[in-house]
Amino acid sequence: MAHIIMIHGSWSGGWMWDRVIPILTAAGHSAEAPTLLGADPGGSRFPSRPLTAWADQIAARVREAKGPVVLVGQSRGGLVISEVAERVPERVGYLVYAGAFLLPDGASLGGTIQSAHPGAEPIFSVDTATGMTTVLPEALERIYSKTPVRWIEYARAMQCLEPLAAITTPISVSDERFGSVPRAYIEATEDQVMPLSLQRAMQARLPCNPVFAIESDHVLPSSAPEELARHLVEIANRVDHPARLRRPVL
Repeated sequence: MAHIIMIHGSWSGGWMWDRVIPILTAAGHSAEAPTLLGADPGGSRFPSRPLTAWADQIAARVREAKGPVVLVGQSRGGLVISEVAERVPERVGYLVYAGAFLLPDGASLGGTIQSAHPGAEPIFSVDTATGMTTVLPEALERIYSKTPVRWIEYARAMQCLEPLAAITTPISVSDERFGSVPRAYIEATEDQVMPLSLQRAMQARLPCNPVFAIESDHVLPSSAPEELARHLVEIANRVDHPARLRRPVL
């Protein structure tokens, strides 16, 4: 049995995985979806160095887990799981990027989007006084373009702020540690925020195996929870049988 830890994307929380967890547990794996520090509904303060603090937070959960761990990241959650792998590579059986940012050392989320799509329509606004970002209301239709309306409204009600530092801070990983952990990618083929071309460009830089494709919008847990869970179970089953693992080419 693998333990699956799922990390949410920006302006979100652990709640985004609510429809995925029961499917994983029914398949015999344990699963959790922690909310990152500061993103809880109670409004606790965000850490001054969010990516560092979030990676430390999840690395502590990985150390406490019993059995092999599969780390799953959605969107910005990809940066978090990469940095967790840098901290505890020996405890992570697989990294899974579910429509997530898979970045090399020194790259940032904002810089990656800017380079790939310099004229892209913004999806968030920035409060320069506080350094916090929030989703533009009109952007929700692009983010959740294939998600049922009732879940879009739920996501709208649950939206939280996000520090701009989480978008601009470069990731810090190495080939020796992060690069030693097997990686999988689950593509969101209808993503209007992080197009398939960008998802594949990131994989070309940092190859993954296996790779799956789902006809989903940017948020796979809300638009395709059953298919996403099925692929996660397949990957978790690989971790249960280490002989099946195949290391990625660095």
